[in-house]
Amino acid sequence: MDQFIQDQFEAIAAGLFVFGAVLGVVLDAWSLRMCDQFCEDHASVNESASGSRANLQTRLLTALLTGAILAGYFVVVFGLRMHSTSEVLPASFWVHGRAFGHLVLLTLLIAATVTDFREYIIPDQITVPGMVAGVLLATISGDTQLMHFWVDWNQAVAELRGPHIPGWIGEHTHWHGFVWSMTGLIAGGGVTWLVRWLSSVVLGQESLGLGDVTLMAMIGSFLGWQPLVFVFLIAPLCGIAMGLGVRLITNRTYIPFGPYLSLAAVVVLFAWRPLWMLEISNEFSIRKLFGDAPGLAILAGISLVAFVALLVCLRLYRLIPGKPRREESPQTGESSPTGNADAS
Repeated sequence: MDQFIQDQFEAIAAGLFVFGAVLGVVLDAWSLRMCDQFCEDHASVNESASGSRANLQTRLLTALLTGAILAGYFVVVFGLRMHSTSEVLPASFWVHGRAFGHLVLLTLLIAATVTDFREYIIPDQITVPGMVAGVLLATISGDTQLMHFWVDWNQAVAELRGPHIPGWIGEHTHWHGFVWSMTGLIAGGGVTWLVRWLSSVVLGQESLGLGDVTLMAMIGSFLGWQPLVFVFLIAPLCGIAMGLGVRLITNRTYIPFGPYLSLAAVVVLFAWRPLWMLEISNEFSIRKLFGDAPGLAILAGISLVAFVALLVCLRLYRLIPGKPRREESPQTGESSPTGNADAS
């Protein structure tokens, strides 16, 4: 299989782009249906009503984005070996099984992003099946993790001994798969819910919706808790970059939070090895922080501060004059709601 991939590398990448483009059209239609259902349930009429949402430009952008992401994932994983680390050495079959799972995750993230931009919602139809799929794949395979549940590089001795990996991980692979996936799910949902509560205290309003909570839980179920920490750390940078881009293109002042999280997850998937192996000096490397309590406390503190700082920046961004979140309904002249308890 590996030799076949290398021999047909360019053809497979091109095929994935074409497949992704077609899939993008399907995702756009699925997103539109979920948005229409949401508007019907909440009697909502707003700027993103059916006519303006279903334009060719949006569909084309979704198609190109989906094709580029799927093909790009194949290139960085099988061409640049961005998921190859010394700690995790899955069987050849599950290298491809892990890639399939990640492609499913990327597909769901694109659907969530398109829907969140349209109606400021992340439907449970996307995230709940995603969580179930992530946990089931990890449990059944026992060999699709980017990083084991626990790896302690602080006990490594140069040229003598590698990092400490608990023995039960190799002895009970299926239980290990269940544990790392469920830990990622709980950590993703739990930390996001905590930040949601903090935002209500710091900003005086909830800047995250329940949809963002379930989105991060879904991401955690596919990636595990260590990659999830990088998602939290990278999300503020993605927020700044995406916020400026959307402002220049659409002049929107209200941008949902879910796309920042999705983009951060894509960055982690595309650059996992250099992120995990990053060494600031000969004495300090990022991965060592994941192996003991003080390091984890530092990471948790930095993640929470970065997340809350992003929410503050987002609040300030929304104060800039521009295209508002709500539009007047042509029938009533009143502001129509664009979200519910699951809105982000």
